Amino acid sequence: MNETSKFSKIREKLSNLFHRIFEPSHIFYTITFFIVVVIISLLSFIASPIIGNVLLFITSTFSLTFIFLTIFGVVPNLKSFLFSPDKKFDRRKIFSLIIAFGISTVIIALYFILTSLPEFPIQFLKWDYVLPYLFVGIYFGWNVIQIFFIRVGFEQYSIKVDNWVLKDKEDFKQNQFLSSIFLILALAVPVLIQIGTYFGFIDYFEADPGNLFDPLLWFNGWNIAMFVVIVIISWRLVTIYIKSQRNETPNVFSSIFYILIWIIIWYRSFSFINSFRSVAQAGGIDFFRILMDILLMIFTTIMVLKGLGTKVTRSRILNEDNLAFLLFAFTILYIEGQIVMITGAGALTGSFTDRNQISMLNNFLILVVTISFYWWYSEYTLERKGLILRKAFKPEEVIVVVKDFKEYLINSGALDANKINDWEFQNFLKQKKLNIKESGKPESEKVDE
Repeated sequence: MNETSKFSKIREKLSNLFHRIFEPSHIFYTITFFIVVVIISLLSFIASPIIGNVLLFITSTFSLTFIFLTIFGVVPNLKSFLFSPDKKFDRRKIFSLIIAFGISTVIIALYFILTSLPEFPIQFLKWDYVLPYLFVGIYFGWNVIQIFFIRVGFEQYSIKVDNWVLKDKEDFKQNQFLSSIFLILALAVPVLIQIGTYFGFIDYFEADPGNLFDPLLWFNGWNIAMFVVIVIISWRLVTIYIKSQRNETPNVFSSIFYILIWIIIWYRSFSFINSFRSVAQAGGIDFFRILMDILLMIFTTIMVLKGLGTKVTRSRILNEDNLAFLLFAFTILYIEGQIVMITGAGALTGSFTDRNQISMLNNFLILVVTISFYWWYSEYTLERKGLILRKAFKPEEVIVVVKDFKEYLINSGALDANKINDWEFQNFLKQKKLNIKESGKPESEKVDE
């Protein structure tokens, strides 16, 4: 009974985490989604513009199908029809999918046909222009903004470690000592990882003397470049550490956050140079890198789902049932964004010969964004948490500070509460262009979702 109870709790957590996609109410749609993904993935190995156009039509149709199912899931009367929990493969679910797929097929087919006519006046709205570039934009855009979702999990772990290590926030000397230890640890981790990477993988990059694209030569150059990056971002960590000490708010949050961000930087940079090696040596598919990319995407998706899940109750469109459909629709477009660059489709010819070339460009973009993001966000988040002095305040934060100061003056007897009422106070805020609706607690007091 105890084991059954534990299993039920685990299943409930997984269900909430993945928004029911593996539950009997959703499993039919989930299986359909994976079948579509497998089909388009297998067809993508045929690098042909014709296949590219076929895949473009298929992915557009199925993505729109799941969007329609998302819309159907808003209607209360259709919930029992779409998500009947009694049967995994209920006729009503099959019928709902067929209806959504039929409507989507007609719409996409008409779009393809009408915009292919010579008489169609707007060139840039044709399917062969809009869809390929849109999907490529989704693919790179999603990868580039991943760090904004991943940082939520990183912040949560960093806060937990900070609270665990610095249990007594009043013991300044002990906290200062512990924060210094973690600073040294944070500075050492990237150096040790990079040294280990160099000696661990140097035999993996075969030398090709006389070749401009000698993998070993580029591997050595990459290591030098990464040590330069380590020096730059380590300097950033040291500067914010000094600022926190001056503010008398020692912490290990910044050190843990730095280590976690560095793992992403290291992985993306190594994936870049490894993809370069594969291209230069005409190597095969690196299944380890692909597996890590999949795991990272799953982690990012979980962070997105977690964030969306907290906002479901505020949305009229999304709910705990139909949110999975939106995820399916987006994921199909994301996968197609990579495929269309290889196969070519519409006005977009095949830009890359294999996935390694796409991986090189993708990892380079993510690497630049991640380093830039850390440079900005490492200081920004400490300011918001009150761990270093702020350079600027948001309007809602200014209102909170002014209100607190007003209450302080009243409580200390320096200001008579009868001489300034709430109307006069609100009028003062309006004069200072601070007449905005209160959003509750300031950001520094909010818990990251």
